Amino acid sequence: MFLDLLQYCCCHRQNPIVSPGLDACPSCNISRVQNHRKKNRDFSTGEESESRDTDNSTLYSNGTYTKEGFPDCKAGTVTTKSTLTARIGFHPTDFECTYTVDADENVHAGDISWQIENTTGSENFETLAEFSPPDAHGKHNQFASTATGSDFKFRSVLYDVVNSGVNTFTAVFRLNEIRCEDEGNYRCVVGFSTSSGSYTKSSNVSLMVTVPAEKPYRAPVPLPDVIEEGTKVQFSCTANVGKPPGNIKWWRFKPNKAVPDHLGELSTTPTMVEDVCVYNLTSSILAYTMSRNDDQSVFRCSVSNDLVKADKDYDNPHEDTKTIRVLYKVGSPIIEVTPNKTEFTAGSFVILSCNANGYPSPLIDNHINYLLWTFTPHGKSDDVILISNNGLLSLENLQHKDSGRYTCTAHNGFNGKTFSSSNHVDLSIHPGKTENQSNVC
Repeated sequence: MFLDLLQYCCCHRQNPIVSPGLDACPSCNISRVQNHRKKNRDFSTGEESESRDTDNSTLYSNGTYTKEGFPDCKAGTVTTKSTLTARIGFHPTDFECTYTVDADENVHAGDISWQIENTTGSENFETLAEFSPPDAHGKHNQFASTATGSDFKFRSVLYDVVNSGVNTFTAVFRLNEIRCEDEGNYRCVVGFSTSSGSYTKSSNVSLMVTVPAEKPYRAPVPLPDVIEEGTKVQFSCTANVGKPPGNIKWWRFKPNKAVPDHLGELSTTPTMVEDVCVYNLTSSILAYTMSRNDDQSVFRCSVSNDLVKADKDYDNPHEDTKTIRVLYKVGSPIIEVTPNKTEFTAGSFVILSCNANGYPSPLIDNHINYLLWTFTPHGKSDDVILISNNGLLSLENLQHKDSGRYTCTAHNGFNGKTFSSSNHVDLSIHPGKTENQSNVC
């Protein structure tokens, strides 16, 4: 058995010289124990015990054991990152492979390669490019003469292998343009040679392609498009939320308000699938009850993911509705009196202004939407219609007979319905003082 171990060790190294009476293979540090004793390692616990060997063979080592009881004499190492993340488009990404070579090992031209897993999977890899170590002559880095190799050739760069430490070397290929189909598993493979044979080691890296969220495909449109106060409205928005998938948020911008109201967001996130970079999601606001407070508002659908994040969420890629108009009946008119009082002396000049909220606005001044002033003298019940200019009523040279109630009525209508609302102000006109009265002390 000792000769088997020696052969196993030395087939992966330069042949050590073992002279008669030598109790170890210098490269593998395998000790030969006399008197037919051997040490046994329990691989489940790592513990050793000593027992007598009845077949005059020995099996002892201070090195690394395989589960078959043989030492691992392959000293070369190959390392890569376990994962890489690259943004789709022209975002150069480096695939870096570092390998170490033991003193009695060699790596020849073409023994270093980057490979990609076939779409069939199942650990089936094909070569993308081969590299030559720094001391190789006559052979240079090259892409594989395959369709895959040609595809990568036109958007990649192969860098010369460099010495990055003691017996340590690094091979890098840079992928300048990232495509969705590049996502998957890659590996770096290095072949090590000795005078007695050769072996390979590899290290795998998984590439994830990320995609920024995109602006929604179209502006959301309210349904129905004719909106009365109290109508339940639906808004929908469809967008590619990118990879990793992000979400869709809804906002309402109101006139004269700098910060919008956050109305909600999509709560579901799709499961990512390899080689799929477009994740179209539709988010809807269902049964939103419109009020007069929503009139002249703008509703926004914004999209974001890990690659697209503005300082303010509502500034992420978005689409807006047109300004929403909500049909609502007129409210109570607001009356202003200039000068601001209700009692005047004869001959005074007074201006009454009237306005009321509603859509359509009563300021349109037509046969449906308008403002009407009427006057009812004190002690009488008959109304007199006054001529005004879009709610503005000028009263000149007021006399006592002009004392009474001034009423403004706002009118509007839509969809075959009409509405009105009134408010009033009472004015009192007193006789002015005579010249003799004004000189009385």
